[in-house]
Amino acid sequence: MATLPIEGRWSIKPVGNDDVASALAFLRRDPLINVYLISRVLEERFSSSTQTVEVRHNRDVVLVASLATNIVVAGDCELPQDVTETAIAVIAERIITRMLPVRAIISPAHLVEMLWLRLRTRLDPPTVVRLNQPVYAIRGRLDYPDLKESRYATMRDLEAVIPACAAMHREEVGIDPMERDAAGYRERVRELVEQKRSVIRVVDGQIAAKCEYSAVTNETVQLMGVWTNPRFRRHGHARALLREVCGHCARKGKTVTLFVNDFNHPAIALYERLGFQRIGMNRALIW
Repeated sequence: MATLPIEGRWSIKPVGNDDVASALAFLRRDPLINVYLISRVLEERFSSSTQTVEVRHNRDVVLVASLATNIVVAGDCELPQDVTETAIAVIAERIITRMLPVRAIISPAHLVEMLWLRLRTRLDPPTVVRLNQPVYAIRGRLDYPDLKESRYATMRDLEAVIPACAAMHREEVGIDPMERDAAGYRERVRELVEQKRSVIRVVDGQIAAKCEYSAVTNETVQLMGVWTNPRFRRHGHARALLREVCGHCARKGKTVTLFVNDFNHPAIALYERLGFQRIGMNRALIW
């Protein structure tokens, strides 16, 4: 059992429909950092099989986490550290006792550090460690164009989008998702296309650049998988695609966020030239 050094009543439970308001109130204390979890709570609110949980101390929410195969955790920097550490201990115990494998832990760096201290003797070491992933945000860029040369992918694009997504994953993570679970990966990409969360820029009949939305709320879109086809690199396609995505989201009243590996200097330079501002620091452990 998890050690609970902080006195009081502790609980952990799935975020059901009756808990949505309290979970969202907690997450919206930092809505740009917590956009992924906000989207999960909204999408799962009527589901009986939700994988999002909240930890409470004396009835107050002190931690929210998605415990799917990709684990994402949200805390509150205003809480005492020992309260957060104890909540992390509760989450760690739930991760160990559940039946799902861990494929990734991606969250604010200090929370990943706390969690991994609890898990490192009970899980295999991660295959890939990304210690520092700066988180960026941009808002209100109505001076950027709406989607014009870029567009949402359709199901007719699926057979081109899947290998593009897989290529990005191999480059960024060093793991081929098509070798690990081709059917599952195809289904995840298909869902993104079906939900209009995949944006592509086509040149000469090929995807020159693309990105996906990993999370969408009424206020924010979180981007992932920003990638340029090697054949079309150094021609400004990623910049053009991102300008249109940011302009498109601005017209919908949405802030755009993303995170990037700290050693990817060309990508960081691109984001900062476009006007993205650094708002936080993530850490990723990937199996």
